[in-house]
Amino acid sequence: MKIIEKKRHLIRKAVYLCLIIFLLWITLDNALIHTTYTTVQINGLPESFSGYRIVQVSDLHNNLYGIDQSYLISCIKAAKPDIIVITGDLVDRNTADVDNAMAFVERAVEIAPVFYVSGNHEADILDKYKELMIRMGQSGVTELENDNCTLIAEEGTITLAGIRDPAFDWSRSSADTADAEIKKALEGTDRDQVTILLSHRPELLKTYSKNGIDLILSGHAHGGQVRLPFIGPIYSPSQGLFPKITSGLYREGETQLYVSRGIGNGIAPFRFNDGPELAVIVLEPA
Repeated sequence: MKIIEKKRHLIRKAVYLCLIIFLLWITLDNALIHTTYTTVQINGLPESFSGYRIVQVSDLHNNLYGIDQSYLISCIKAAKPDIIVITGDLVDRNTADVDNAMAFVERAVEIAPVFYVSGNHEADILDKYKELMIRMGQSGVTELENDNCTLIAEEGTITLAGIRDPAFDWSRSSADTADAEIKKALEGTDRDQVTILLSHRPELLKTYSKNGIDLILSGHAHGGQVRLPFIGPIYSPSQGLFPKITSGLYREGETQLYVSRGIGNGIAPFRFNDGPELAVIVLEPA
């Protein structure tokens, strides 16, 4: 009996140890920012944009990473960006802390030019969203809500455009809204020039492809929030259970889409096998 009790005691200890290790791993995986580097080759990209670095911050959801976002800012500095893009859900509908968001924005603009488009959470807090837009504009952020600008590298130029999240207009489908917004955003641009689009939603890949966009940077899917071995992502906003477009690089015809896992958690308290991502997109001519 003593031998049996001793075995049970050892088994309990082993189970507790495994549980502690598992909880520590989840905690660290959620607390550490995972900087990823993805090279994207684009046909027609000017040679002067070879090695051009875009740092993408998506779905921050008012999460804090260090005092005044010091940890997040240090990760961005280490990536040495040419530009920084924010692809929606900078704030969260449940907290709507504009001061928190601006603590990040005001330090980010000191590193590189910052460009912004909204997400669905901004659409749910219109008063705070207006305040956020005003304060970001004052800080020097370029807001690309159905608009575009030209990026210049030596003698080469490309178009950077952005659209407002379709959640601002529920009078039609998200695809129809995005289609109309893309057309508005690209008015007056040279369509022979490489075009990069900032848009919060990855599930609209076919709409982006139909409009001849070369590269889209999006978020929203949170990487599936929980990613199980051999199964993959479990759930994503707008895609539901077992989503197909959640993280990394996708292609539809000549159009490429990069989906960031995002940095914040949203309404879910934690991620699993899906740590916060700071995405670094490195452009290269195809």
